Amino acid sequence: MNRYDKRQVMKDAHRIYSNDFQRKGRTWGECLKAAWRWEKDAVRVREAKAARLDAMITASWAVHNARKNEKPNKKEFEGLSSDTVSYAMGYGRGNGFYCGD
Repeated sequence: MNRYDKRQVMKDAHRIYSNDFQRKGRTWGECLKAAWRWEKDAVRVREAKAARLDAMITASWAVHNARKNEKPNKKEFEGLSSDTVSYAMGYGRGNGFYCGD
């Protein structure tokens, strides 16, 4: 795979050279060098972005696998009375019907 897009470099160089505002009195060679600098910066940014994305994906898979390997039937309400749990879930004070919202 080509690392640099030579077609885009030439298009950028022609765009710089034909635009008087961007050209600023530069020669064709200087415009071509500027286009190459832009392309090299763009490649560096793309590679850094891909590396960050790969690191994020790796980290998310590690978390996913850790959660998958946890014990699924852990008791969340261990040590609490049933009245406390039912009141926290929104079932009021013993009438048996939902009283939330």
